Amino acid sequence: MKFEAKKLPETGQGKWIISISGDEWKGFYEKGRRKALTEVQIPGFRKGKVPKEMAEKHLSPVKVMNEAFRSAMPKAYDFAKTQKSDIQPWGSPNPNPTKISETELELEFVFDLKPEIKIEKYKGITGPKKVAVKAEKDEIAAEIKKYQERFVMEKIKEGDNVAVEDGDNVKFDFEGFINNEAFQGGKGLDYQLVIGSKNFIPGFEEAMIGLKVGIEQEIKVTFPKDYQAENLAGKEATFKISIKEIKSRILPKADDELAKDLNIKDVNTFADLEKLVVTQIEKAKNSNERNRFVNEIIDLIRKESTIELPKSAIDREVQNMRKEFEQKVIANKMTLKEYKKISGLSDEDINNEIFGDAKKRLESYLITDEVRNKEKLEATPEEIEQKYNDLASQFGISAQMLKESVLQESQVATEIVNEKIVEFIYKNNG
Repeated sequence: MKFEAKKLPETGQGKWIISISGDEWKGFYEKGRRKALTEVQIPGFRKGKVPKEMAEKHLSPVKVMNEAFRSAMPKAYDFAKTQKSDIQPWGSPNPNPTKISETELELEFVFDLKPEIKIEKYKGITGPKKVAVKAEKDEIAAEIKKYQERFVMEKIKEGDNVAVEDGDNVKFDFEGFINNEAFQGGKGLDYQLVIGSKNFIPGFEEAMIGLKVGIEQEIKVTFPKDYQAENLAGKEATFKISIKEIKSRILPKADDELAKDLNIKDVNTFADLEKLVVTQIEKAKNSNERNRFVNEIIDLIRKESTIELPKSAIDREVQNMRKEFEQKVIANKMTLKEYKKISGLSDEDINNEIFGDAKKRLESYLITDEVRNKEKLEATPEEIEQKYNDLASQFGISAQMLKESVLQESQVATEIVNEKIVEFIYKNNG
């Protein structure tokens, strides 16, 4: 194989050119030919069972070339990666055969070049403030309640004057109206809601307290001003509600017996459980606080840095983020058409917003990658092994199973490096 690398300055891209000829290409060509023969289909014969003589007569030269190219392409790419070149891909290259025959193959791997980046400063930046965190009493109580919920007992309320109380599990039908018109997404049948869970908009669950079984009743609530559906944000709505069933919920006491029933390692008393909860809350809050601070520092670095992103890279990231956005819409049980109708946004509006986010994401990645390179932040074999053990303990499976079936070593290494980058930026700024 022969290798050549070129820059394409007009597009901010580069390409690797691989040439294969002689016996080496002959081997790939014959492999492609054998593969193509197994794909020949003739009526009366099962696929792969056509006699060789008959298959030869129906063999397409184009099919042979395609199969030979597919066979050679991975090997050519692996060969290119071993060559010492200053022209390196940023992202995944696109392979394209430029010349192919029975005697030779020439293919190109076209890719975006990693943009040049000039960071003026990434240490000693002031402005964003670090905020100390601690577990608050209401947060601790809420987490303890989640553990209590594992052993909750429910009992149907019976009688003529049964009414909804805080903490009850209620099954009901509802339909929402604004200015006497039903709105999309405002209807539900046999909906189950624990009063006080805050699963509905503020004021909804509180307004249900006192409602009774078997009769249609109404409540009035106002959607938050920052509600995601802009056509509902800040508006007062009337909900017609029909209660079908009310269950009282009895939680176990928050005591040593609860702690024992949970069967958590090293948790034998309620004091142990509280200590665990405080640790979990503060760990999560610390992580969120660090990420907030680091993101603000990165934003400041971005404003003072020179980064030239190739349009092709931004367009590709826009496509990726568009797919992520559409998946989120579907997860909210809406079609994209419904979302656009509710939000009043057009495809152009959505793409323009995504474009800015895509550019910011790519620039942030380049900044953190530059910090990584300058500070030589890498994952050691010992750190990777420890991370596997920690994750195995967390998920209750063996580290070996994680390695073989769940997480590749490269993924674990990337996570470790990202943690180091966040830690470095956090410690060296503010």
